[in-house]
Amino acid sequence: MSWNPFKTRQSSTDSASSVFQRTVIEDRDRSQFDALHALLQQEEAPGELGTVGRYELRTILGEGGLGTVYGAWDPLLSRRVAVKMLKRQVVDEAPATAGMSSAAELVLNEARAAARLSHPHIVTVFDAGASPEGIYIAMETLQGMDLRQLLRQGWRPNPQEAASLVRRVAEALAYAHGKGVIHCDIKPANIFMVDRRMPKVLDFGIARLARGDGSAVQAASIGSPHYLSPEQLRQQPIDRRCDVYSLGIVLFELLTGRAPYVGRSMEEIIDAVLTSPQPVACQWNPQAPDGLSAIAAQAMARNPDARFPSARHMANALREWKHSQDPDLEATQPIRRGLFGWLRGDRS
Repeated sequence: MSWNPFKTRQSSTDSASSVFQRTVIEDRDRSQFDALHALLQQEEAPGELGTVGRYELRTILGEGGLGTVYGAWDPLLSRRVAVKMLKRQVVDEAPATAGMSSAAELVLNEARAAARLSHPHIVTVFDAGASPEGIYIAMETLQGMDLRQLLRQGWRPNPQEAASLVRRVAEALAYAHGKGVIHCDIKPANIFMVDRRMPKVLDFGIARLARGDGSAVQAASIGSPHYLSPEQLRQQPIDRRCDVYSLGIVLFELLTGRAPYVGRSMEEIIDAVLTSPQPVACQWNPQAPDGLSAIAAQAMARNPDARFPSARHMANALREWKHSQDPDLEATQPIRRGLFGWLRGDRS
């Protein structure tokens, strides 16, 4: 394959603000691809864009901060797949880790960790490997669009829908954390919505593997400062609670229609995240329920110790809130539990 799908850009990593300046450029590129998405969906001749590993690249589906996503064909298993080619700078800038001979090996190791995840709200990774063109990740194809695109088109979920959506993502994160994988970059662009009802978390393959004590190696400098936790922005050690924080920001945005911290530059956004008073969703949007606003506020607390201790705790809080809003559902819970217990054989 003579065509190189990677585009390199020079950037400085001397400060947090310069690191995140790249995100603005990548988002502009992505918006251009979004505009051409319908045109690029048409089927092309097999292998028209070349091959990566055993996969025949047929269409360009989009481009983001991590790399380019292609619609592809797997001739071995006769199925369509999505193939993400990682940008060389993502691989080259991966931090050195003990036991890894190269940055590419680290990225591959993490992609293979994602392939071990099997959850209805996590995109399924089939394969990951290295080719002369670079590192690639093959995954299931999805019909729909990511949450970022939906919100930009004006979609606004009601509080019940927002609670259900975020709860499902929290359950996916709790599952991944239990397998030793932290996402580190939860944001609307990484939550794909199938038919606007079924969220699937993307890009676990670029997550950092958690250590046995629940902490994690340093986060990659590819996230959006609107959603990254204060400890990530300060380049401090992180754990699974950074995902809880980011998901709290997503919930806040669903309730209010805007991000909690804004600015005219990367520097201003980062400064707002680190120093501005923490906003409360129901104060920005009177239609946002107090209980749901409180869940978002706890999740996005600056101090990790003040957040939900895990994504599972956050999911449980969202479930309890939803039940509290539906008295009929709450009243049927004892009956349902009794029926399920009887079906399981608990008939005492």
